Amino acid sequence: MTDKQWRAPMAARTGALDLFGSGEGESVPAPSFEARAAIWRDQQAGLISFAEAQRRSAAVGAVATRSADDGKSGKGVARPPVARPRHQRPVPNDSRQYAQPMATTAARDDRLTPNAKAFLQVLRARCGKGRETTITKGTAGNIMARSTRTIRRYLIDLVRFGYIELSIQRNHRGLHLGLQVTLTEKVMPFFEEARGLARWLAETPAAVFEPFKGVLTSGKQGVTLLSSRNQTSKNHSLSVLNGRGDVREAGFRPPD
Repeated sequence: MTDKQWRAPMAARTGALDLFGSGEGESVPAPSFEARAAIWRDQQAGLISFAEAQRRSAAVGAVATRSADDGKSGKGVARPPVARPRHQRPVPNDSRQYAQPMATTAARDDRLTPNAKAFLQVLRARCGKGRETTITKGTAGNIMARSTRTIRRYLIDLVRFGYIELSIQRNHRGLHLGLQVTLTEKVMPFFEEARGLARWLAETPAAVFEPFKGVLTSGKQGVTLLSSRNQTSKNHSLSVLNGRGDVREAGFRPPD
């Protein structure tokens, strides 16, 4: 019974043993086998972990399978995205949205990407006169023409460097409705904060900061004068009627 099971030629059996380095045939191991063997040797030597060895070993077969499918079309074949030149990208839609005054701290921050700075400006415009707005990553992706993962990176950078604060907005059932974005003091202009405004007024010389110079009088402080261009100096309470029925000022004598 044992003799019937070994009907394969001796050369084939020798070649199978040569894959493991124990035969004397002339067959050469496959490149994928050599790559996997090198990976597991590194794992036995303690250079990489067992999970990393499994990942690299599986990647060797995946690379070989993908290279065999190159040039074929069909479902399941990965295709790299086609890069579109910047000057050929679509024009943004017309909008009446505008941003309120904001500090230039984020614009001068080299830790942020240019698109993250532009996204911060859009958030400032959505807040209007306040500091809070509700938005979802999908809506932000449509506004910025970016994916939700890219918007997530923008939000992480803005939170990390202290420009915004995030919280999850939920309904009465606990379902997530979106993100509550709150702008910090680093985004707002200096005059929005009482302490910053007071510091600016203290640093400004008195000769430069005189907003009510043309309004206050030197006689009585706090009393304003009417402009001669917009108001008349004639006082009708002192006017009297002469014999002909004309109105004239008291103490005025018409010429003879």
